Amino acid sequence: MTASAKPEEAKSAPAETTMVDVFWRRVEKSAAKPAIMYKIDGVYQPVIWREHGRVVELTMGGLAKLGVKKGEHLSILSQPCPKWTWSDLAILSLGAVTVPVYPTLTPAEVEYLVKHSDSVGIFCENETQLNKILERPTLPEKLRFAVLFNGAPPVTDRLKVISWDDLLKDGEVYVPLHQEQLTADRRAVRASDLASIVYTSGTTGVPKGVMITHGNIYKVCEAVIERQPVKEHDLSLSFLPLSHVYERIGGQFLAIFAGMPTAFAESIETVPKNMVEVRPTIVNGVPRFYEKAYQRIITEVKHLPKAQQILIKWALSLGKRAPLQPKDSVLSKQLYRAELRAADRLVYMKIRRRFGGRLRMLVSGAAPLPSDVQRFFETLGLTIVEGYGLTETCAPIACNTPEDNRLGTVGRALKGIEVKIAEDGELLVKGPSVFSGYYKNDEATREAFEDGWFKTGDIAEIDADGFIKIKDRKKDIIITAGGKHIAPQYIENLFKGEPMISHCLVYGDRRKYIVCLLTLNKDVARAFAEELKNVEELNTHPLIKAEVERIVESINGGLASFEKIKRFALLESDFSIESDELTPTFKVKRKFVTDKYRSLLDGLYDAEDVEIGKELKKS
Repeated sequence: MTASAKPEEAKSAPAETTMVDVFWRRVEKSAAKPAIMYKIDGVYQPVIWREHGRVVELTMGGLAKLGVKKGEHLSILSQPCPKWTWSDLAILSLGAVTVPVYPTLTPAEVEYLVKHSDSVGIFCENETQLNKILERPTLPEKLRFAVLFNGAPPVTDRLKVISWDDLLKDGEVYVPLHQEQLTADRRAVRASDLASIVYTSGTTGVPKGVMITHGNIYKVCEAVIERQPVKEHDLSLSFLPLSHVYERIGGQFLAIFAGMPTAFAESIETVPKNMVEVRPTIVNGVPRFYEKAYQRIITEVKHLPKAQQILIKWALSLGKRAPLQPKDSVLSKQLYRAELRAADRLVYMKIRRRFGGRLRMLVSGAAPLPSDVQRFFETLGLTIVEGYGLTETCAPIACNTPEDNRLGTVGRALKGIEVKIAEDGELLVKGPSVFSGYYKNDEATREAFEDGWFKTGDIAEIDADGFIKIKDRKKDIIITAGGKHIAPQYIENLFKGEPMISHCLVYGDRRKYIVCLLTLNKDVARAFAEELKNVEELNTHPLIKAEVERIVESINGGLASFEKIKRFALLESDFSIESDELTPTFKVKRKFVTDKYRSLLDGLYDAEDVEIGKELKKS
């Protein structure tokens, strides 16, 4: 007889169908292994799964003492940190619903999301975030309490506010007396239960609350793990907002599913330093993160002694030469490989150490990744795999792999996901990770589907091997006065390989020609015109303007005549989250920016063209 489980034991063991099941199994089976890492007194310290589970259990107890019931909604308003994760897992384990709220939102936006989501409680990072609720004229009617992660609760009679430490102390009293009930609560969570309401970033208008079930989260993690080789011995560094579905699924939940420890960066500014400290093997990033790293390296090279510049430029040029190597020349291949080995020893290895020296996979999502940036990292021996998904699909629909990484695409659809192209070029999706609808918005839910297929809003192509290429947002496609269709993202991405340029926004719907707004990477611009001391002068300095004109002319050289940028405006300031021009994942809010700079954009056209454009928009 083998040592397998007895029939009655196997029958009694429930199948895992939710991340709540997976988490508590990890706590039990991997008790002494590291689950997360974060800085305590300036040093990264590990938290093992047993301790991880204990904090979640105490948080559950504290929330239960506050009267939180299954199905109730609770918001989290904080930068990513261990307390964010503990709160999320406790909410889900009670059968309640997590509502992530971006900490960069304004008080009015926070109030709207907390009110619209019917949240009964809110976790706030600090008093600054708490005041976004407390200082509003009226509080959301269903809000009963707030938990403050850091600092002492303010004295107020408007809302019950308790500290994180007091919540855990309440849990210490509550848990021993109600252990069976809390265990029953987490075991009662079903795949069909609502797990989260995640609000869209609002690039095109009022945010919509995407309803994500426990089954959605489990199925997408299951599919990603089958596609990507993520293991227990890996280590990830988390720095993107957990409010966004990309990091919450691809970072927090995927790490739990794989049993992989996650280190929390101190902040987005300290990521380079934290990488060296924790030496991750896997990183989730957005294109802007990789673009800035690329631009920083290129800029630093220009300040090195001439001999070192020549060496590094030679090494980096090898990546561009790879496609040009003769396929039938053995000698040429051998010489090229010898050059690569020398370049790796002299240059690439030193750059990789700045990323910790152990990275084996970099993931990019949430926006298109410029091909120049991807090839640059590939040359260094740092593979970036691009994926694609939306909040409504619980993050990834498709992704590349390190072994099968087709540049310019977002990979093949994950297992269980069906994709097809509609007649107008829009990508349509079906599968177990597709959301169940928008919260309190039946009309928007109906509009999002067509014959059971979710309409992504993205124009795409699928090649013969199943690789998906995203061309642009359907609503962003520009139709010129001459009837030509232009994908603005394609042109904008060409500028992302230029260290001098930070952002580009292309404009020209119903107009005779294309224009754009450009913002500067000020560090690069200063280095280019070293005599400049006043930041405000950068966008008007003759040297800078001449260099930007050269860049625009160079990019125009690879565009069709109707795509070429005829005129541009160089803005004084970069786009930012604080000015509401960027989403929390650094995507440009096209409608907002276009409206904000409408007069400037119209000024790039002759008066007659502006009037014609207005008439065409009316018609």
